[in-house]
Amino acid sequence: MRLLLLLLLAPLAVSAQYDGPGVEVCRLFAQRQLIRDAGTARTVVIERDHSLVIERYTRKVGNQFVSSILTGNGAVVFANAPSAELAFICLLADDKRAVFFEWLPRRDASAHPTCG
Repeated sequence: MRLLLLLLLAPLAVSAQYDGPGVEVCRLFAQRQLIRDAGTARTVVIERDHSLVIERYTRKVGNQFVSSILTGNGAVVFANAPSAELAFICLLADDKRAVFFEWLPRRDASAHPTCG
């Protein structure tokens, strides 16, 4: 009976809120990418809230090995413009190496209800 209970709860533990080193690795990866592509971005913020989740993946995407997928909400802070609240997906080769980062539209952004 205990084994059955552990097996049922295991998926919940895997998708629990994440607060490990991958968060900072993804943030720095995204910041370098933004500075390279859009010089007006000052910094990237990753929110450490309920939406910050890591999924252990351990497969190849094309030729690249991916150990984890980190998703959550964040913002891009610009030098001379309002911040942009977005969601993101980050692929990690391991806890110290991000290999892909992409911003996505954020459904629950604070500015969203007031625009319309």
